[in-house]
Amino acid sequence: MSERHTPTSAPGPVDPPTPRQRTAGKVAAALVAVEAVVVVGFAVFYLVELALGQGQDTLVVIMSVVTMVVFVIGLAYTALGLLRRHPRAQAPAIAFNFLMVPLGIALLPLAAWWVGAGVLALGAGVVVATFSMGKLEER
Repeated sequence: MSERHTPTSAPGPVDPPTPRQRTAGKVAAALVAVEAVVVVGFAVFYLVELALGQGQDTLVVIMSVVTMVVFVIGLAYTALGLLRRHPRAQAPAIAFNFLMVPLGIALLPLAAWWVGAGVLALGAGVVVATFSMGKLEER
């Protein structure tokens, strides 16, 4: 066989995570779980408003709740994946929370300062913690 067609060696095993990387993964998982709980709270609020007759458009409220439930399922699954250090959990956590950062910045002048600052800190915290987990091995 020529040099060009020789099989390449498989990548070596990934070093086990350091305690700092494990802690970063647990922090990222906990923060994403908090996001899921907050979205559940909003969904319950929408349903209570609908039950009390305060919702303006029933179809819009129901579709909003369905959308929130889909996000809750995705966030919960992502949190579980981060906790188990699954490599495919990092991308959705980072992507969702990169979107939280501009939302937090936009909320600063529109809502109470602590709401915007909280959203901003939560989004940035998840991104930093997820990157701090290091490279996860493929399964």
